[in-house]
Amino acid sequence: MKILIVGAGQVGSQICRYLVREMDCEITVLDNNSDNVGLITDKLNIIGVVGEGTRGEDLKRSGIKNTNLIVAVTPSDEANVLSTFFARKLNPDIQTIARIRNTDYHEFVSEKSDGFIDIVINPEGAVADAAQRLLRSKQLFFYQNLFNGKAQVIGLNLSEKSNVLNTSLRQLSETFEGLRTFVVGYRRNNVLQLANPDDQLIEGDKVYLIAASDDLERTLEIFGVEKPPFHRVIVIGGGKIGLDFTKRVEKNFNNYQLKLIEKDKERAEAIAGELTRAIVLQGDGMEGDLLNEAGIHTSNTIISFTENDKSNLLMLYKAKELNPNITTIGLIKDYGLSKLGESMGIDIVLNPQTTTVSSIIPNVKPSSFKQVQMIGEDEGEVCEVLIERNHEIESKQLGEIKIPVKFGAILRDGEPISFNTQTRIQVGDQVALFMLSKDSRKVTKYFSIDAY
Repeated sequence: MKILIVGAGQVGSQICRYLVREMDCEITVLDNNSDNVGLITDKLNIIGVVGEGTRGEDLKRSGIKNTNLIVAVTPSDEANVLSTFFARKLNPDIQTIARIRNTDYHEFVSEKSDGFIDIVINPEGAVADAAQRLLRSKQLFFYQNLFNGKAQVIGLNLSEKSNVLNTSLRQLSETFEGLRTFVVGYRRNNVLQLANPDDQLIEGDKVYLIAASDDLERTLEIFGVEKPPFHRVIVIGGGKIGLDFTKRVEKNFNNYQLKLIEKDKERAEAIAGELTRAIVLQGDGMEGDLLNEAGIHTSNTIISFTENDKSNLLMLYKAKELNPNITTIGLIKDYGLSKLGESMGIDIVLNPQTTTVSSIIPNVKPSSFKQVQMIGEDEGEVCEVLIERNHEIESKQLGEIKIPVKFGAILRDGEPISFNTQTRIQVGDQVALFMLSKDSRKVTKYFSIDAY
């Protein structure tokens, strides 16, 4: 398989690193910045071409006519669209993926691309969606749907009020028999690890679990996840993501009080006309007086969605000083600043780059892999896999499968089922798997019926 990545920035580089680790394929990266190309080709055994994805000659130099897949992830939506357009003209059989960040442009291209873009990825929309799901509790730091909402993968901070402390996971399964919830991994001392039956969870662990939707509320109660007595949310930044997020919360949560801070006066006036319940305040989110006016001392959550990573960090740090109990969520695009955010006490960092990579991965994995969610900074994965005929796993008991992976859910005949080590996998089952990134290649090959 030959893959062309257009754009050697943070997203393009992470995709290349993933592909080199996971797949036996030929990778070419095309970028107009020679320093970016040199940096990535020095670290990885891939081909680098300096040029523009919007120029046919540069695409030809990149081997477009013999390429199976093009992934356009430059900072420019227009360049990504044109790159896939010219790629399809030069190679009608190529599969095309384009990142489009502007929501309005995304909708237009989805309708008008005439089929030259196979998959359009909108990370900003996914970030807004993820952020609104995290409002349920300050203990949640990760929340993604699986199997079209039939199950969820949840990340939660384990508090002293949890009912599962210092109890082996094996004993938990026996105590709550019939509960379709499985702890699949946890982070302790900043190290992500698979959960084993004899492991015990302790206060402070960051736990990943997969639960059937119907069992989610009971699961959160068992794990000591507290719901806030009231919901008051402050949003900083009325750009595309901030406005999208606020509209989603207005639509999905009638009892939430929302205040949105936007620095630009014209923009503030414009978005005030688009919102139904949220109060829009015009000003700088760094100003203590404005934060006080927004109700910082009586709010549950503050989210900063401006385009500037450092501004987001500083505004959330200021908010934490004014209200140490508030949950802080920040949009941080730079991986290096994500770690800084954690050290500054920012509770949750949302990275659209990770969302982009998660959206692209299923298209380069074997066809049985239907969805992939990245965990942390490329530390782990949650995958949805369809069990097809001739899978090595077909008809095996789960206890017989000796590879480094945890089963979090089994969907059979469209519904999550209870399972244990004696459960046999059937053709047509869909399974949710949790694995560490270092084991992903091995696990992927085991669950594949088609070669890379």
